[in-house]
Amino acid sequence: MIHKKIKNIVLFVMVVVCVYLSSYVWLQLPDFISSADTEDNVPDDIIVADIWEVVRPIKNIIKYKENYTVTYTDKFDMWGKTVHIINDAFQNYDKSSVTESAAFPKEYLKFDFSTNIPSEIFTGHMQLENAEINKAVKNIKNVIVDLENTKSLYFYDGINTVKIEGDNIDTSELLDIIKNFDFESETKYSFDQKIGDETVQVPVPLEVSAMNPVFVQSELDVFDTYRINEIAKDYFKNNYDYVRKSVEVSGNLVYTYRTEKVLKINEEGLLDFYDAVFDPSSVTDQYESFAAAVNFTEEFLGFPKDVYLSNLESIQHEGNYGYRYTFSYKILERPILFSKVRENTALQIDVVGNKVVSYKRFIRNIDDSQMDKMNNTQILPAVEVISRNLDTGESVTAEGTVSEIKPIKIEMIKDINNIYLGYFDLARISKEQMLRVVWVIETNNKSYIFNATTGALIEEW
Repeated sequence: MIHKKIKNIVLFVMVVVCVYLSSYVWLQLPDFISSADTEDNVPDDIIVADIWEVVRPIKNIIKYKENYTVTYTDKFDMWGKTVHIINDAFQNYDKSSVTESAAFPKEYLKFDFSTNIPSEIFTGHMQLENAEINKAVKNIKNVIVDLENTKSLYFYDGINTVKIEGDNIDTSELLDIIKNFDFESETKYSFDQKIGDETVQVPVPLEVSAMNPVFVQSELDVFDTYRINEIAKDYFKNNYDYVRKSVEVSGNLVYTYRTEKVLKINEEGLLDFYDAVFDPSSVTDQYESFAAAVNFTEEFLGFPKDVYLSNLESIQHEGNYGYRYTFSYKILERPILFSKVRENTALQIDVVGNKVVSYKRFIRNIDDSQMDKMNNTQILPAVEVISRNLDTGESVTAEGTVSEIKPIKIEMIKDINNIYLGYFDLARISKEQMLRVVWVIETNNKSYIFNATTGALIEEW
């Protein structure tokens, strides 16, 4: 009798243990395997990609002797060479002469970023721990090479200019490139251009032709189920077998893992995912946060060609502070601008701690199959576009009709701080897979997007 009771107890214990282990396997196994797979990953603060391929200027401005031009390409790797010079300047910062509120050099090579880049990203990647650098050069909007002094380097944050000068700085290689630069093949600019009685304070590009329209296709095709499934497998990894897949009425594909991760790809090719699992106690500095964003993207689909960091900002996510990194890219050596109506961006990454919690990607590439339909087309000069959209203050025409309201007022002419050609992506309907060439007129307060062939206003921000 006693032996029978012992056997029953042992059997009961075995059943309980089996139930417990089964529940553990079904509920926890995917995450357990996933964590094992990531043991060999590099630390979060080490960037596996070439950071300078994404932290790079949108354009290079060259003023040398009687020459002036702006380039959107870098065929001589001038930025790559300058990164090494920046590293030398920062490594020997304490031995150098540092001048704050320095005067701008007369002849220069200027690297212009789309937004202010925290110097912490530079010093973090260069593994420099010098608080004085980040204090003196807090943000970097421009890096300026003095073409008359090869022992100096300038940093501009949009307000103040800091000059670092020392024997460890050597920009002579860049000077040699500029001396041999073919300015004749680059865009020409006019200075002190007058419109009415006002003078434009920035150089005006004199371009009169551009490729238009440019036919493109979305990077992702929602109907290419094999590739979309492979992308989902790459994202969910070992949890993919536990993912629920559904198709919305709109045609969007949605992959859901528990209530933690959601991956959606819509019919236009926009990829969007949300990850609710993160450690709110993992506080990181901006460089570590940026490293997490770059590493994730490099390993998941990668960065598009000619990409650049276009904006970064602090965010709050479920009560936790983090950072949002926005990337854009160029096509045919021109920046792409997205319609604000749809609030699309090429690549937007939200990071809390060292975890990517939100990721949006909308990339469109040139459609090679339609190259024969794309031609170099005549466009209106920038000055003519501005003149056509100038509000003269006359609300009634000579014929007695009410005149069209124009967006640019005469007093705004002196406030224009940038004029350039770009490609505009309406991104409103999936079937409209084309980009239009536009003139972008930026003032202190607003940006105006004009059709470069008709002069019509498309959007203003």
